[in-house]
Amino acid sequence: MCGESEFAGPLVRAFAAFHRQSHGGCKAGRGDVIIGAASAIAEYNGVDKASHVQEKLTDMVHMAETLYACTIAASTEGTKTPSGVYFVNNLLANAAKLHEGRVLHEMCRLAQDIAGGLVGTMPSEKDWRNPEIGKFVEKYLRGVAEVPTEHRMRMIRLIEKLTLESADLVSDVHGGGSPAAHRMTILRETDLAAKRKLARVLAGIEER
Repeated sequence: MCGESEFAGPLVRAFAAFHRQSHGGCKAGRGDVIIGAASAIAEYNGVDKASHVQEKLTDMVHMAETLYACTIAASTEGTKTPSGVYFVNNLLANAAKLHEGRVLHEMCRLAQDIAGGLVGTMPSEKDWRNPEIGKFVEKYLRGVAEVPTEHRMRMIRLIEKLTLESADLVSDVHGGGSPAAHRMTILRETDLAAKRKLARVLAGIEER
């Protein structure tokens, strides 16, 4: 900035706003993959019609779509700067990022719940291909008859990679700053005085 230190704060806040907004859209897409894997393994396990599984999938879809909605809102509620560049709505961008940090972990938990304990204990592909014990892996890891064991194992492995071994789980919480930073920005960007006035007007304490 060539000595223009007065712009240090605004520059960081601008970067953070765009980063947090884009994070929400990116992770909503990742959520779609988690939902797809959870739905597929429910079919492979033969439990896709169970009401509790459908309820969990519904909750996962709700989480992904509300995250996506926050991100879209942060973009469409943005404002045009004098340079002609649009700046995202900072309050909504931070709401999206804070929401992401909560729901992605819960979606991973629900995917593991639907998939079952094999997510953490499944034999390796080497075991499945082993000429001596492979037949037992093939037999006992079979789900529904019409789905090959290999397909079930591949889907379980995908869920493992998405929910157990992903650095994204840390990024969901701390990407673009910690949750504390997101909360600070949300509070800073919120006009609480206007909201208090609205409440006083509706309570009949003061005139509009």
